Amino acid sequence: MKIMKYLALAFLAFSLLSCEDDKINYRQPGESVPIDIEREPGMNVVGRVTVDGRPRAGVVVSDGVNVVATNDKGEYQMQSLDRQHVFVSVPADCQVPVDGGFCKFYKTIDLSQDAAIQLNFDLASAPEKTDFTLLTLADVQIGTDTDISMLDDILANTGWKNYVASLTGNMIGISLGDICWNAPAHYSTYRNRIAQLGVPMLSVIGNHDHDKGGTGDITTDKNYRDAMGPTYYSLNIGDWHIVALDDVLYTSHSDYAATITDQQMAWLKEDLKYVDKSKSILIGLHIPTIRRNSSGHVTNNHELYDLVKDYHQVQILSGHLHNNQHYDIASNIRESSIGAVMGAWWNGMICNDGSPRGYALLNMSGSKVVNNKYYGCDTPEDYQIKIYLPAEATFRAGRVPGTIASPADAQPRIRDDETLLINVFYWHTDWTVDVQVDGGSWTPIHPVRNILDPRAVRELEYSNSWEQRPTSEPEKNCDHMFLYKPANKNWRTLNVRATDGYGNNYNASVNNE
Repeated sequence: MKIMKYLALAFLAFSLLSCEDDKINYRQPGESVPIDIEREPGMNVVGRVTVDGRPRAGVVVSDGVNVVATNDKGEYQMQSLDRQHVFVSVPADCQVPVDGGFCKFYKTIDLSQDAAIQLNFDLASAPEKTDFTLLTLADVQIGTDTDISMLDDILANTGWKNYVASLTGNMIGISLGDICWNAPAHYSTYRNRIAQLGVPMLSVIGNHDHDKGGTGDITTDKNYRDAMGPTYYSLNIGDWHIVALDDVLYTSHSDYAATITDQQMAWLKEDLKYVDKSKSILIGLHIPTIRRNSSGHVTNNHELYDLVKDYHQVQILSGHLHNNQHYDIASNIRESSIGAVMGAWWNGMICNDGSPRGYALLNMSGSKVVNNKYYGCDTPEDYQIKIYLPAEATFRAGRVPGTIASPADAQPRIRDDETLLINVFYWHTDWTVDVQVDGGSWTPIHPVRNILDPRAVRELEYSNSWEQRPTSEPEKNCDHMFLYKPANKNWRTLNVRATDGYGNNYNASVNNE
């Protein structure tokens, strides 16, 4: 069983009993202790870091502005101004603290009663995790009772929870933003449901985690901070330095920029001074740092890349798009944008690129990513490819506009009785995809850009009565669609095999009847 998972399960009962109360304030009262550290002039937040009860030197502590390391007595001091949390960058040889299924490596700075406070961190040692698995979620995004009911159905009636529970070894999870949908009252519900997976979770803030009725970035993310903790931070697992960033600069509802603030960049620069270049960096954020369309990505992405480019390997994880995309930014920097748990805005069981609504599992060994695989919440583990026969493949160009009663009534814009469409959900440029017709030789095929997934067209294009939120549309900037036209129109069986960059093999077949 997972070493880290035991702690998560131990707190699960508390989570299940308490998190339904939407009035819960996750800011922990009484976290401060009487000051027994000799304060330097001007220092108003002090503390001590111990491991197994013994002071530990060299542990990095921050309030998001100040970044300091503990001295030989395990002590830290800082002058903290208008900061809500102080957090410890948990060392690799320590267990990440867990509370109610969520990682709890931070404490609340409350200077309302005293001019200075002491906040201690008591850590427990643990063997360094050379190998671990990262459960990666994006866009759970619950905003209504209907959304919550659908999430409950996924957790209760699909193989997702059971499959995650069957995994062995060290595990930790990260949720890449839009955990709620402009509904801060549901943070407690989110915590309750995701805790059921039994994996200690890290959190990232997304655009929909800001309060849409407010203005200004600091004001609108306060409810998130109260419930989920700091909006950016770091910790260490094995040979990986894990960083969460907030790349949503929020002005008001539907008015935000994909930007990492100067304050965060300055913090990250200081934080990385304590990380050896032989280590690898994992960055979790919400909006992708890079996208195929020229707009919408993080505006100061190259500043971020410059800060991390000299580390062994950099894996960036993002959400926001509700589909699967990968980018090789440099030889040692890769970004994976993960499909959504909610799919296409809770309008069914697929994302807007036709991928099943789902999640990713990344396996780390040493300082390398040795596996990165996408799984549908509702589908078998080996469901990685969808083949559309010609009659359905014609929907790749969209459907005829107009009001229809159901997806089955859709009519394609074009006619093509010979070409198949193959959607390889998690494809990247280091994959190979081949087709075989009627037992013949295998033929490599290559993706075609800017075509639509046929099922997404039937279910999502235009506004439809069956959609809970009709604003969702099929993804146009998709890069994992393949077209194939068999030489013989009377072919009987077509096989597809795909091999990813980690050596995993996937297969699918279809009959022409």
